[in-house]
Amino acid sequence: MSMLTATFYAYGNHLLIQPGLSPPDGPTIDTIKQHFNKMQKAYSPVKKLQNLLKATSCIHSSVSDSTHTRNGPVSVGADDFLPMLIYVLVHCGLVAAEIEADYIWDLVHQSLLNGEAGYYLTSLSSAVLVIKNFREMQETSVSQHEGRLPSISDMQGFLKLAIPDELRDSITWKTLPVRPNMTTKDVCSMIAHKFKITNLQDYGLYILVKGLEIKLGESECPQVLKVDYLSKGDECVFAFKRIAANIAWPMSMKTKS
Repeated sequence: MSMLTATFYAYGNHLLIQPGLSPPDGPTIDTIKQHFNKMQKAYSPVKKLQNLLKATSCIHSSVSDSTHTRNGPVSVGADDFLPMLIYVLVHCGLVAAEIEADYIWDLVHQSLLNGEAGYYLTSLSSAVLVIKNFREMQETSVSQHEGRLPSISDMQGFLKLAIPDELRDSITWKTLPVRPNMTTKDVCSMIAHKFKITNLQDYGLYILVKGLEIKLGESECPQVLKVDYLSKGDECVFAFKRIAANIAWPMSMKTKS
């Protein structure tokens, strides 16, 4: 991964980070690096996971404390946290991040990966995938859109979701880390945890193609479907909504980068 650090630096240290947000500074990066070092040195997968969560907590605290509005520190949402994690991994030079993530996935009991732990471990895996594929994505984006750098929503490892707000008759866009082999059931469970949905049985994950919605089966893999549709040149968008809700989707939907 350290070989890619220069590539990221070449396009600016704040690549992918929204304007107005301040990434962790030098001393905080050092603290986060210490947690990552402990993660690498630990033999127990549970200890590795605990140190990963300490590192992600540092990222949240640092960004919230250093990024203020008139109302005080801001809360870092999923769309903002994911680019921050990529930034931190690059600056920490964590060359074994992929190995560490796979080690934890394989050896930690599934019951410990429900909720927050699973979300941040998925975030680590997704960030690694972005960094590995960054050069290819950058070259493709520049060739297709001169001067445009890839956004989070362009990259494998992340899923951009349209979530309709039925009360306000509007659509909210959210970005989630999604491993390539995650099923619809896994993704819906993550969404339910992240957005505190207690009646998950009333919701479903859909793929929208040309204004039509198709409900995904529990065992289908959204990332595989995304690749299949894009390879055919079809625009597709994923949506998470109440099964009983009738949404008049526009024929063409553009995601917010």
